[in-house]
Amino acid sequence: MRIVLISPEYPPADHMGGIGTNTVTVARALARRGDEVLVVTRGSSVSYEDDGVQVERLERRWLPNQVAERMLAYRRVAAAARRFRPDVVQAAEWEAEAWWVARRTSIPVVTRLATPTYMLDLLNFGQLRPQTAFVRRVERDQARRSAIVFAPTLAIADRVSADWRLPSGAVEIVPNPVEIDEVVRAGRTELPLELPSRFLVFIGRLERRKGIEVLGRALARVLAEQPDLHALLIGRDAGEEGGAVMEAFRRDTGAFEERVHVLGEQPREAALAIVARAEVVALPSLWESFGYVCVEAMALGRPVVASSGGFAEIVEDGRSGWLVPPGDDAALAGALARCLADPEARRRVGEEAARRARDFDSPAIVERIVSLYKRAADERARGPRAGAPGYRRHFRPEDQADPFHRLYEEKRAAVLARFAGAGRKRILDVGGGYGRIAGPLAEEHDVVLCDVSEEMLAEARRRWPDLELVRADARRLPFPDSEFDAVLAIDLAPHLPALDEGLRELARVARPGGEVVFDTTSASPWWVLAYPAYINWRPKRLLLTLLAGGVLPEWRGSVRHHRPADVRSAITAAGLQLDECRTFGPPWSPKWHLWFTTG
Repeated sequence: MRIVLISPEYPPADHMGGIGTNTVTVARALARRGDEVLVVTRGSSVSYEDDGVQVERLERRWLPNQVAERMLAYRRVAAAARRFRPDVVQAAEWEAEAWWVARRTSIPVVTRLATPTYMLDLLNFGQLRPQTAFVRRVERDQARRSAIVFAPTLAIADRVSADWRLPSGAVEIVPNPVEIDEVVRAGRTELPLELPSRFLVFIGRLERRKGIEVLGRALARVLAEQPDLHALLIGRDAGEEGGAVMEAFRRDTGAFEERVHVLGEQPREAALAIVARAEVVALPSLWESFGYVCVEAMALGRPVVASSGGFAEIVEDGRSGWLVPPGDDAALAGALARCLADPEARRRVGEEAARRARDFDSPAIVERIVSLYKRAADERARGPRAGAPGYRRHFRPEDQADPFHRLYEEKRAAVLARFAGAGRKRILDVGGGYGRIAGPLAEEHDVVLCDVSEEMLAEARRRWPDLELVRADARRLPFPDSEFDAVLAIDLAPHLPALDEGLRELARVARPGGEVVFDTTSASPWWVLAYPAYINWRPKRLLLTLLAGGVLPEWRGSVRHHRPADVRSAITAAGLQLDECRTFGPPWSPKWHLWFTTG
C-alpha cells in the first residue's frame, strides 16, 4: 500500500511526544513490510529518506492571523499528501493536520485519537480557552469526516465519543505499537551521567495533566522517610502551556532540593538508560490516552506506580505494576513507599511488567493497523455500503450537526405517532439499525428489529437490552408469511438493489390488511441545493451529486434514489395499497417521501 502519515514531529526533532513516537514506530514497521510510506511533518522544507521511509518536512509560514496560518498549513499538508497519491492517510486528531485532506479530497483518512485539545485545556487549565476554539472545532470535524477512527485505549475512545457525540462503537480500539527490543537495547546503553545509588524516576512533560503537582506533594513524604533516596525528573517543562506547575513542585520539594534532580529533556537512549536503572518509575498522570513511557518502563523490567487515570488498560494492578487514584498524592506516596521497601515485590512485578509489555510489541499491532488501512481503501474503491463494518459512522441521524438531523427526527416522530395508542401490535422493523424507532415502539408493542449489520445490532443490544433482534438480509426475511401486524422499513429503500422485490418481501410477512410503512429518497435532486453541508460546500461535488439524482459520488455504486412515480408502481406491483404519502424537506423538492400502505 501507499500510505501517508502526518505528524507534527519526526526524528531528528527537538521534542518527541507520543504522536512522534507512534509515527516513527508505525512508519518504519510499514516500510519493513514493503509498504511505500511518506511522513509529512514540520521543519525546514526538505525531503529525504530515513530507514526506507520518505520524509517531507514543511516549514510553517507565519501569518498575522492564527486561523489563516493554520488553514495555509493544512492546505500545504494536503498538497504534499496528494502528490504521493496514497491509498490512505493517517494522522492524529490533535491539531487536525489531516483536516484539509478529510474535507477537501477523496483520499480516505484514518484518524488515531491521541489527546484532543479540549481535553488538554480542561486538564491543564480547568477550562476551555478561547484561543483554542478553532482548532478544537476542526479536530472534531476531522474525526467525523474520517473513514475510520481508532484509539489506543477504551478510556479515550469512550470519553471522546461521548464528548464529540460520535456514534456508539464508531471508534475502534488498537493499542499503540512499541518496538520492545529496541527499548531493551536502549536501556542497556552507557549511562549519560553519574546517577545516585538509589533513585526513582518520572518521565514525561512537566505539566499539570502529567500529575506533576501530585508528584511534588507525594515526594515530600517519600523523601522525608528515605534519606538516601533521590528523585529524577526527565522531560521538558511545558511552562504556561502546561499550567505553569513547576513553581508549586519546587515549593513542595524545596526541603529536599539536593535530592531532586530536574534533568530536562534527554535523548531517547539516554532517557531509557536512566529509567532502566531506577528502583521504581512514578507516572501520576491525571489522564493519559495511552502512555508510551509506561510500556517502555515496563519493557525495561521496571516496576511502575501509575495513576488509574489512563494506565489501567496497560498496568495490571498488583501484578505488572501498581495503580493509584489520579490526583491522590497520599495514595501515590503510600504506594511508592511500599514498593521501595520491598525489593522482592519490585523484582516480581518487574518481571511481570516485562512480560506484559510484550503484548504491545510492534509487529502484531501494526498488522491490525494495516487492516484498518485496507478497509478504508476498500471502501474508497467500492464505496461505503450499508451493513459493512464501519457503516454506523455514516449514519448519524441523532447528530445535531448532520444536515438532515431535523428531518430524521420529523420522520421518526411521524412513524411513532402512527402506532401510538393503536392497541398492541406485532411489528417488524426491517433495517432498523440500532433501534431508534424499534426501541421506543417496544414500549407499547411486540417489536422485532431485523438488520444485516452486526455492528448496528450490537449497539441496539446496548441501548435496548430487552428488544428482540434478528440478523438477516431484508431481501430474504427469515419469517413465515403473514407473521406481523405491521412492517417498517425506514432508511432501507436506498440500499435495496430492486425496490419492487424488496417491497414484495416486506408485504409477504405482513398479515392481510396489515401496514407496510417505508420511505424513499427522491431522485429529483434539487433538494440538495437546500443542504450545502451535504456536499461540503464544494461546487464540483454539488454538480456530480445533482447529476446522480442526489447521490453523493462515493455512494453512487451502492445507493439508489427513487422517483415518486416509480415508487407508486412498485407499491402496486407488490400488491400493496397506498393510504398516505408524507414529504420531508423543501416543499419545492422534498428529500424524503414516507409511504403508508396496507396489504
